[in-house]
Amino acid sequence: MISKRSIIIGVLFCLPVLVYVGFGAYALWKTGLFLWTWWIIPGCWFLTYGVAELWKPKRFDPAAEQLPTHWTPLDEAATQIVTRYQQEVDTLSPEELTDMEFYFQKSQQLAQSLAEHYHPKSKDVYSSLTVLEVLAAIRLAVEDLEVWFQDSVPGSHLVTIQQWKMLGKAPKWVKRVSDAGWVASVFVNPLNVAKYFSSKLTLDPITDQLRTEFLAALYLRFIRLVGFYLIEMNSGRLRRGADRYRAAFGPGPELEEKQPHAKPNPLKPESVVVAVVGQVKAGKSSVVNAFIGKTETVTDVLPSTKSVTRHQLDIPDSQVKVTLIDTPGYADVGATKEELHETQTAVREADIIVLVTAANSPGKAADVDLLREIEKDFQKNSELKPPPIIVCMTHIDLLSPMMEWEPPYDFENPTRSKEESIAGALENLQHLFRDLKIPPAEYIPICSDPDRNRLYNIAEGLIPALATHLQAGKTVALVKAYEKDLDQGSVTSLFHQLKASGKNLLDLWVQERLNETEK
Repeated sequence: MISKRSIIIGVLFCLPVLVYVGFGAYALWKTGLFLWTWWIIPGCWFLTYGVAELWKPKRFDPAAEQLPTHWTPLDEAATQIVTRYQQEVDTLSPEELTDMEFYFQKSQQLAQSLAEHYHPKSKDVYSSLTVLEVLAAIRLAVEDLEVWFQDSVPGSHLVTIQQWKMLGKAPKWVKRVSDAGWVASVFVNPLNVAKYFSSKLTLDPITDQLRTEFLAALYLRFIRLVGFYLIEMNSGRLRRGADRYRAAFGPGPELEEKQPHAKPNPLKPESVVVAVVGQVKAGKSSVVNAFIGKTETVTDVLPSTKSVTRHQLDIPDSQVKVTLIDTPGYADVGATKEELHETQTAVREADIIVLVTAANSPGKAADVDLLREIEKDFQKNSELKPPPIIVCMTHIDLLSPMMEWEPPYDFENPTRSKEESIAGALENLQHLFRDLKIPPAEYIPICSDPDRNRLYNIAEGLIPALATHLQAGKTVALVKAYEKDLDQGSVTSLFHQLKASGKNLLDLWVQERLNETEK
């Protein structure tokens, strides 16, 4: 039942409004203005009903949800499962949406579905989870739900569980109170009969809609937050607890606005690693030279890089340090074992990959094979986030007509023959890489031939493209650093836990003995 305190507070809150309404109605009646103004209330009710019917509510738009930048493709695919559970909201009754047991069952079903997504071959999908991961997920989800409920539900600090359940049956007792009030008002003024029927036709459906909208909004947010942390739990990022997760990735969806100045991230990467890969004679060394702003990498018709070399790169208007890795070029028939090993090592370290490919070369199979190897590597390590891939198409000056070189070229809206050739070469590349599960993020056509004074779209296109993806590269580096930290600190943490638990057990035993002695 509603407490006496809540009743008294509610009456005192509404009393001034009721007094003013009563005096206003009496004044209108005594002055004779009531006969001219009685239509205002039912008229507004019918207008409200019309707006409510024509302007249907939009539950949610899954495409508008901003996914965390550190999520992997496997995590992003899991959001489709969460969306499926959200879409069930239109089939749920108010009684279900106010039943705590119903929310508990939905949480279990969602957890089962997401666990099967992450561990499809496991008979027992929960067997690989640790107790700490489960506790961390519960804690994080509850914290976010508490913040949302407190900020979004008026009087949330006063609502009891029993009062919350009454929302599912609200129309029944509200209808009884309302009918009693209408009966009394009709005795005072028979014209209120018209208001009564207009109220039944308009206000009752609107009241039901508003109540359903409120409960639906709570359900959608509940599924979103629970699904969010179930994804984080199944990804393995919670295996060292909620505090370490918060330190690395910041506050959750609801706490982010409450904590805009979070503690500095101890795992913040010092530098973003950019790996430049490509075939021999594709212009890879010239691209590296264009990046670093000086010619220190030898370019020739023969392979110029026998091992991985590193350069520090300054990106204009960026506070991020960039380490550029120049990898050994591989042949168009494919990389040797040594070349492939060195390239894969650099790619595993990379936070951004720049694939250099020649526009005038038909041999692209080795490039496709390399990208497929990158795919396989990240499929085996699904906890890591794949780096963004920028395809740099070089030697566009050698496209037909070869004798023409009159930049700039508008290859997005081609009108000249050279522009059409560049646009066609870009389209062929995109078609070639269309089936990749980790598709390139951007395609940049350039010319990097300083000997012939042919430098085009490097400062205007390539370097800005790299700067655009630096934030994504920082996220890739953060996820790698976080996973590495989780693995490296596990043994040390175990020893600290054993030491702390032993001390706590000893203190507990001593205290119990002292209590027995005092008795």
